[in-house]
Amino acid sequence: MKKITIYISVLLLVVTTACNDEYLERYPLDQISDAQFWSTSTDLELYANQFYIDLRDPQVNWRIDDKSDNNAPGDRNSYLWGEYVIPATGGGWGKSDWQPIRRCNYALARIGDMEKDALVLRYEGEIRFFKSFYYQKMIERFGDVPWYEEDLQTDSEGLVKARDSRKVVFENMLMDLDFAIANLPEDSGENRLTKYVALAFKADACLFEGTFRKYHGLGDHEVILAEAAEAAEEVINSGKFSLYSTGNPEQDYFDLFVQQNLTGNSEVIFFQRFIEGIRMHNNVRSLGEPHTGYTKDFVQSYLSKDGLPIALSPLYQGDENFEDEFVDRDPRMKQSIYVPDRPYRIYSDGSVDYRTMPEFDNNYVTTSYYITKGYSPYEVDRLQNQTTIDVFTYRYGKVLVTYAEAKAELGEATQEVLDNSINLLRDRVGMPHLMVDVGFEDPNWPNWEVPVTPLINEIRRERRIETAGEGTRWEDLVRWKAGKLIENPLTYVGATDPETGEYRVIYPGNTRTWDDKLYMYPIPVQELSLNPQLTQNPGWE
Repeated sequence: MKKITIYISVLLLVVTTACNDEYLERYPLDQISDAQFWSTSTDLELYANQFYIDLRDPQVNWRIDDKSDNNAPGDRNSYLWGEYVIPATGGGWGKSDWQPIRRCNYALARIGDMEKDALVLRYEGEIRFFKSFYYQKMIERFGDVPWYEEDLQTDSEGLVKARDSRKVVFENMLMDLDFAIANLPEDSGENRLTKYVALAFKADACLFEGTFRKYHGLGDHEVILAEAAEAAEEVINSGKFSLYSTGNPEQDYFDLFVQQNLTGNSEVIFFQRFIEGIRMHNNVRSLGEPHTGYTKDFVQSYLSKDGLPIALSPLYQGDENFEDEFVDRDPRMKQSIYVPDRPYRIYSDGSVDYRTMPEFDNNYVTTSYYITKGYSPYEVDRLQNQTTIDVFTYRYGKVLVTYAEAKAELGEATQEVLDNSINLLRDRVGMPHLMVDVGFEDPNWPNWEVPVTPLINEIRRERRIETAGEGTRWEDLVRWKAGKLIENPLTYVGATDPETGEYRVIYPGNTRTWDDKLYMYPIPVQELSLNPQLTQNPGWE
């Protein structure tokens, strides 16, 4: 790790000095010049190392869902409550956001002069993957953005470039991704990018873009959705991955997210490795503090064990009593939300602490629905910044949901498609299969702005349940044009208070009103002043 840090520091020195022709010509003895550095595949490998740190921070995954209908944080999200102010600088459009793209272009401009053997092509594929990764974040946040191919300098005309359409940007992104898929290895053996990481990312990116175009009326969505389905299907057909399971439907889903070492886990496509004394995180401790909690709306979305929604199932016990809510529900519910019969803390001496209602109140979690997905009860994991539980970046379970949704959006979701995707997830937890005709109409299906079929409704439910706490819900609401769902009061209330018999209200006396401008963030004020060719996103003018 120390070596990697040193190498990255040297590489950044190259980036900052390489624009100076005088230094390039002198080849100073105490610095690495462009002419000296860009010569071997090892140089590219070391350069690409700097981008890996930007793969999602494990501590923000579940907090990202605070900006959605899944969570109700103690400090309400200013964006969802219409209190967001256009920033002067930064805001996702600052130097730190564009610099990684510039660094990718910097490398790509120099790779062209290298002899293209398989290793050089591999690391070029890594850099093109990361360029696509950074651009996907920009598209999701702003829509139209400038596409840059060249290595920008301080006097480059491209610095005042107009925004390119999201379709142009995405088309260019896909070309970079396809290059990565063609040149990355099937197995890295060292937790580096592989062909299947790139395919999983492509499936995600194409599902986002395809459904965004469809539900926001932009057109040209079918071909992108087909790309999503094909990328996911290639991962599935590879035979290299399977869902983690020990045959224990009441525990396997929980255990999947609290493993100290994911190496060799069959569900891993890519993960972040944490090692004591080298790289650690604070996820478990943060989950044990009163930051946020699942909402009543999210909790009600879990099916009963008979595969029916709570409005239709005779198994549903109601929610007047906290414990009754969990009786005969999808086993993932108890494995994602704390229940009193699960250890809350296990101390080093072996003693165990449990929480009960009403003790388990706002002192521990805002809504009483405490997030336990990814939470370890062991005291050693609660030490500040000392957690070494590994974290998924891309996992097979999510690819299965993506595949099912893409096929359903294309009108191609057969029973075979469901059995090879959604129903594998249900098998892990012992839930009845989803049938292509669904077999029921849930009166509590969300009131989507754009109506969808019963099958798409149920696939969206499955996605919400399976990926809860993994930081994808806001992206889902945006691409489905479903922002109005956050107006539902059940998205900011919690469990029944045993003392009053009423739902816990997280933000008393407040209601939320959705504004369609929130589907895109505003461009910061200073950026509009510096570049007169930029235009502001609709509603933020």
